[in-house]
Amino acid sequence: MRICYGLVGMTRGHAARAIAIGQELIDRGHDLLFCTDGDAEELLVARFGEARVLRTKMPRYYAKNGRLSLWRTVMGNRRFLFGRRKLAQPVIAHMKEWQPDLTVSDYEPLMWQVSKALGIPHVAVNSQEFFLSSPLPKGTSLAHRIQVKGGGWIVRRFSPTADLRIVGKILVEKRPKSKATFVGAILRKELENLTWEPQGEHFVVYSCPMLQPSLAGISQLAEREQKRGKVFGVPPSMVEGYDWLEHQPTSESGFLDAVCTADFAVATPGNQFMAETLQLGIPVLMTPTPKQFEQEINAKMQTTARPDQYAMFHPDATIPVPSQDIDRATDTSGRIRTVELIEALHKGQSRPA
Repeated sequence: MRICYGLVGMTRGHAARAIAIGQELIDRGHDLLFCTDGDAEELLVARFGEARVLRTKMPRYYAKNGRLSLWRTVMGNRRFLFGRRKLAQPVIAHMKEWQPDLTVSDYEPLMWQVSKALGIPHVAVNSQEFFLSSPLPKGTSLAHRIQVKGGGWIVRRFSPTADLRIVGKILVEKRPKSKATFVGAILRKELENLTWEPQGEHFVVYSCPMLQPSLAGISQLAEREQKRGKVFGVPPSMVEGYDWLEHQPTSESGFLDAVCTADFAVATPGNQFMAETLQLGIPVLMTPTPKQFEQEINAKMQTTARPDQYAMFHPDATIPVPSQDIDRATDTSGRIRTVELIEALHKGQSRPA
């Protein structure tokens, strides 16, 4: 089976999910071509090689005064929301030569158009589908509920129809009427053999450029704890002048090595990293990207479900001490379940009439 897999290029989380699914598919003998840009392109090329990655324009987030701006993000991506037929033409032309059997979209709008043009099945895989297919946590503010409606509209606008909708998210329930399939955490196979072994020397900072104002407080925390902060996800210039913080290059293996030997993490509460830390049992101080409502909702879910492991960051925050007795079992079979669902869809579509 040949699969064209499109994913949004910003942030590491979408790429981590694509690496998990992609490697499992390749290991089973399938052929993949990823369509993306940005951070995801760098990580995917490092793992799978340049021949498996096609650079394409993808949606991105837009900020104002250091905060995520939902309005600017919608307006900045309006061509993907309303003009993707034209944007997709170069990709469609490429795919007519490559001849995929199926497309996968992770929060990107072009794969649906490719599937329509080629008459092949389309699969939507993401975590944002929970906006529409899951009840929100109790106490969710009216502002967040309104933002979730907008976010849900974008998710469906990117993939208006799908032969299969897969939600890879932890600690959420499914609405009874939802037709999406919830698979739990979609984690890379490598995590199955990793353990958390803190060395007492450093902690990991998984951040983004919009969180630059928080670095001063994180540096204070590092000095207080007398541990180096290894910072991922920001340019080197952002950590200059902070004696206790060290910039780290983008690296899949380097990131996992740093995480598994860290005493704790300070991180944006994105879906993928939270699933990884839950699996490994690492304590996390969470720093949601300002105005990023999904991360703010994620943080609420994490602190409610695992208060011994997850807490909100501030310079004087106490590092959580995970209980050794708590049952940390969570559904981590999402990678295999996702691939099996894709294979079953293709097999069903390939049966003679």
